[in-house]
Amino acid sequence: MSLNTRIKTIELINSKQSFEFNQSGNLNIKYGCNFTDAKNGIDYDSLSMIENNILTFNMSINFDYQAECGRCLSVDTINSKNARDFSLNLDAENDYELDLKSEFIDFEPFISEMIIEKLELNYLCNTSCKGLCPDCGINMNRNNCNHDEKKLKESPFSSLSQLDL
Repeated sequence: MSLNTRIKTIELINSKQSFEFNQSGNLNIKYGCNFTDAKNGIDYDSLSMIENNILTFNMSINFDYQAECGRCLSVDTINSKNARDFSLNLDAENDYELDLKSEFIDFEPFISEMIIEKLELNYLCNTSCKGLCPDCGINMNRNNCNHDEKKLKESPFSSLSQLDL
């Protein structure tokens, strides 16, 4: 089920003190070798209020994402959490283009930003990950291959070893 990130503006404006919003679902995000999709759940809670045309809210999220190792290409599911406070002046332009005159306020940009904040651009499944074999492509963490090592003279870069650096 797709994550509902929209709140009716009128409900938020009419709330006397604060407006609590809780939702669960999924949201497609891809960042580097990380992604969330229909298999990964996202839960978020938001406590919001508007006072003097300033929207303030505290948001917390709990989410799962898939991370692909940069060396061996294995995919792991990781659970993460994030919490943040936001404060936006709705009379002035803001980075999220929120407008009280619209029917809904959409929290998707905030949720996406909070998720991307927690993702590693260069994820490694293990600090001692051996990666893939450059000759046959098997995962060296699971199997060993018995290729003859290329002789240094066969390499097109062998002449570089003679340079005095």
